[in-house]
Amino acid sequence: MTDVIPNAPFPGQEALPRPVEFLGQPRGLWVLVITEAWIAFSLYGMLALLVLYLRDYVLQPAHVTHVIGLRPLLAIVHSLYSPVGIAAMAAAFMGLFTALIYGLPILGSWLADRVLGRTRTILLGSALMTLGHFLISFEAWFAIALGLLLVGNGCCGSMKAQVGSLYAAEDPRRADAYQLYSLGVQIAVIISPLLCSALASQNRHWGFMAAGLGMAAGLACYFFGQRWLPQDKPAGAAKAGTDNRKNGLSVPERKRIWLLIFLTGVFAIGALPNEEIFDGYLLWGGDHYQKTILGIPFSVSALLSLDGLISTITGVAVLWFWRFYERKRAPVSEIVKITIGSVIIMFGPLALALASWLYPQPHGISLWWGILFHTINDIGFAMVLAIGMALFSRLAPASVNTVLVSLFTLHLFIANLLIGKLASLITTMPPVIFWLVHAGFAFIAALVFLACAYFFRSLLALKPIPQEN
Repeated sequence: MTDVIPNAPFPGQEALPRPVEFLGQPRGLWVLVITEAWIAFSLYGMLALLVLYLRDYVLQPAHVTHVIGLRPLLAIVHSLYSPVGIAAMAAAFMGLFTALIYGLPILGSWLADRVLGRTRTILLGSALMTLGHFLISFEAWFAIALGLLLVGNGCCGSMKAQVGSLYAAEDPRRADAYQLYSLGVQIAVIISPLLCSALASQNRHWGFMAAGLGMAAGLACYFFGQRWLPQDKPAGAAKAGTDNRKNGLSVPERKRIWLLIFLTGVFAIGALPNEEIFDGYLLWGGDHYQKTILGIPFSVSALLSLDGLISTITGVAVLWFWRFYERKRAPVSEIVKITIGSVIIMFGPLALALASWLYPQPHGISLWWGILFHTINDIGFAMVLAIGMALFSRLAPASVNTVLVSLFTLHLFIANLLIGKLASLITTMPPVIFWLVHAGFAFIAALVFLACAYFFRSLLALKPIPQEN
C-alpha cells in the first residue's frame, strides 16, 4: 500500500511512507481534520454551556456540597482571583479552566514523545474526553468530569504535530494542511455552540450528551483511520545514532528550539486582539454597540457565532490566496506570511478605536463596525495561527517535535493570562486608548516577526540546514 520516499521530514528522522492521497493531500490529513473537528465540536459545545451551568446549578448552595472534589478546586480559584458572589466565581472558574485547556497539551505532548507515542496518546485522550462529556451533567461527577476533559484534551494536543509528520520538511503543502486543519475546527465552532445550547434549553443533559456524542464520533474516526497515519517510533528512537551529538541534538537544532521558545512569547503578544473577543470585548460591546442590524435584534454574544462563520470564510480565502499567489510567483516563507497577518490584525482594534472616537455616546456604534473588526481580525489570525503551527511543526527537531508543536498552543495560554489583566482595565481606560493598546501589541509582534525573518533567515529556511556537532 505504501512506498518509501528518500526524504525525511526532519534530519535524523526515518523516511516517511508515501501515503495514498485524496484531493491532493495525504489521506491521513483528512482523518486528522475530521477527528479534530469532532473534538472542537464537543469542546466548544460544552464551553458554550459551562459558565451558565456553573452559575445556575453547580455552584448553588443546594448542589455545591454534592459535587465530589469541588471544594479544593473552588479554594484554588478563590486564592487566584478572589471572586465575590456566585456569578463571579463561575466566571473565574471558567477562565482558569479555559487557560488550562491551552496549557496542558504541552504535558500530553511530552507523554506522546517519551512514553506512549502520538497515536496511543491521542486514543487515550479521546476516550477520556468522551467519558468526561457524558459525566459532566451529573452533579456528583462534575469535578471529576472536568479533570477527565482537561487531561484528555491535553493528550489530544499532539495531533497538531501528527499533521506535520505527514509531510517532508520542504513539502510546500504543509502550510495548506494546517489551514485545512484549522478550517475543520472553525466549521465545528459555528455549529456546536448553537446546537448544544438549543438542546440544553430543553434539557441540560441533552446539550452535554450532544457534545459527548460528537467526541465519540471523533474517537471512532481516529481509531478506524489510524492506518493512514505515520507509525510511531519506539520511545527514544529519535536519539539512536546521535551519540556524537550533545543531548541528541545538533547545534542548529538547539538554536531552532530557542528560537521557537522565543517566538511563543511573540505569538502570545500578537494574539491579544483576538483573545480579547471572549472577555473585555463583550463588556465593551454591551455598552457601545447598537443591538440591531438591518432592523433585526442582534445580541453582542451572537457576534461570537458570527465570528466562527467569518473566520471560516476568511480561512478559505487565505488558503486560496496563497495558493494562487505562489502559482504565479516564488513561494513566500512562513515567517513573512505571519508578519503580514500580524499587521492585518493590528487594523482590527484600530477600527474599534476609530469607532469609539467617532461615536462616543453609549450604544452609538453600529454592529457593522463589529463585523468589520471580526473580518479584519479573522483574515490576519488565519495567517498567524495555521501558518504558525506549520512553522513550529517544520522547525522542531524530531526528538521533541510533538512537545514543541504543542508549545505553539501554549502562546494562547499566555495570551489569556494577559487578557485577564487587560480586560480589567475596560472600566477605567478610555475605549479609544484601550483598543489602541491592543493594536500596539499586534504592531510590536509584527516588528519582531519581521526582525526574525531577517536575522534568523538561515534557521527559518525551508530547506533542512546542515548538521553541526
